[in-house]
Amino acid sequence: MATKVRLGHVALPAQNPGALATFYHGLLGLEQTLEGTLPNLGDFVFLSDNTGARQQTLTFMTRSEARHVAWEVESLAALQEVYATAKAQGAPILFALNHGVTLSLYMRDPEGNSLEVYWPTGRAAEGLQAAPVDLALLEQPEPVLLAHLNTPVRS
Repeated sequence: MATKVRLGHVALPAQNPGALATFYHGLLGLEQTLEGTLPNLGDFVFLSDNTGARQQTLTFMTRSEARHVAWEVESLAALQEVYATAKAQGAPILFALNHGVTLSLYMRDPEGNSLEVYWPTGRAAEGLQAAPVDLALLEQPEPVLLAHLNTPVRS
């Protein structure tokens, strides 16, 4: 596989996300960028080591099943390549979401660990968004997929 990835963020379960955010801010200087409650995450806090470049580097949430490591790819074509490779290897592909700022693919590795692979769309963050994306669209030519992504996203 020729696709290059870089670590995007790590999402860890926490009994008290706010208290952990305070700890990591004091220890490492991570800045809180967002907090709230979502059905899939429970109570959560996003922290970033570079708020100008990304909304989250470390996420704490109360729902332990949302634990994952996220990897960023450089292009939509690279995300499609990861999808095709995962599918060919028989990796359990869970779902894809249009977060507005990213198109994210969620799957499990052979030991059941959750991972996210995402492509930053270049769109500005407008709150939390998570519109399901039909996995079959990841097999379509880029213009078809991009046309779908440019439709308004609902939270």
